[in-house]
Amino acid sequence: MGEPILELRDITKSFAEGTVLNGISLTADRGEFITLLGSSGCGKTTTLRIIAGLESCDSGAVILEGRDVTDEPPERRGVNMVFQNYALFPHMSVEANIGYGLKIRRRPRAEIRKAVSDALEMVRLPGYERRMPSELSGGQRQRVAIARAIVNEPKVLLLDEPLGALDLQLRRQMQIELKRLQKQLGITFIYITHDQEEALNMSDRIAVMKNGVFQQIGTPSEIYDRPKNAYVAQFVGSANVLTGTAEYADGRLMLRRGDVRAAVTDPGTGIGAGAPLHVAVRSEYIDFLPPGTPGFAAVVKEKSFAAGMLRLALETPDGAEIIASRHGIDSELVPGDAVTFGFDAGHAVVVEAEDAT
Repeated sequence: MGEPILELRDITKSFAEGTVLNGISLTADRGEFITLLGSSGCGKTTTLRIIAGLESCDSGAVILEGRDVTDEPPERRGVNMVFQNYALFPHMSVEANIGYGLKIRRRPRAEIRKAVSDALEMVRLPGYERRMPSELSGGQRQRVAIARAIVNEPKVLLLDEPLGALDLQLRRQMQIELKRLQKQLGITFIYITHDQEEALNMSDRIAVMKNGVFQQIGTPSEIYDRPKNAYVAQFVGSANVLTGTAEYADGRLMLRRGDVRAAVTDPGTGIGAGAPLHVAVRSEYIDFLPPGTPGFAAVVKEKSFAAGMLRLALETPDGAEIIASRHGIDSELVPGDAVTFGFDAGHAVVVEAEDAT
């Protein structure tokens, strides 16, 4: 366990249109990179604004370094925020933008110049002090926005989809740069994205949100390999969720669908025989079985290729869609082919059914 720096305790928030946050709790350690991951409208930005003090919560508490800051204004919290649209002052130079917060705090001019120079070195933009925002690329403007945030030495840095406006190649470059910078500074980052790949690549831990509730909080490997429920399994990595009933054979937990059953990973929660069972299997772990081998029947409905992976969409007799993926560009299988598929028990994870929240 690390040293806790930020704690959210049972935070709730409602607006006129309804509840946005429904009793969320989270503890972030010093120097940790935590990502809030979820679709638009799930409560990510509201959570960040409550941490920053830009929004009040209806109930609950925000604890920073052991101090309750729930009712304190933003300037007394020691946190800074980076926005997707950069929010740079267009009439100010890079140096003036970065040093603005220090100027407001009446720091000596020489100290501001050195702090700005050091911050530009960290974001790999030395010598850009005299440039105007209009003279910078999107990636450079984002780096200036980050430099402006870190120059004030925040205890926690909040980043609201800071790479969302960048093209794919630049966004991937900036992911590496941000992670490098975060480790170099040792500052706690609370990061928002709806991009699962971004979250998996950058985070120490991920908090998956849906409708104002944290569905699961864990490391990238925990979220990907051991999703808690069907929503997490399908949102992060688009896993297949097969539904059937629980059976036991030779002491092993089995998923039964129709006349076919397959061994799955037993979570050790004492699932009763005959109980509904939901099992998540990643597309890359769906195996095609030789003709005559016992397995689940399906028909190939669609074949496509993207990002170095062949994607085969299958349909089972009960209408369920199963996605199987493979490295490479082609397969002998074509739409209309009947196939039999299965999976290794170690890759079949029992999950909770998706709830109504």
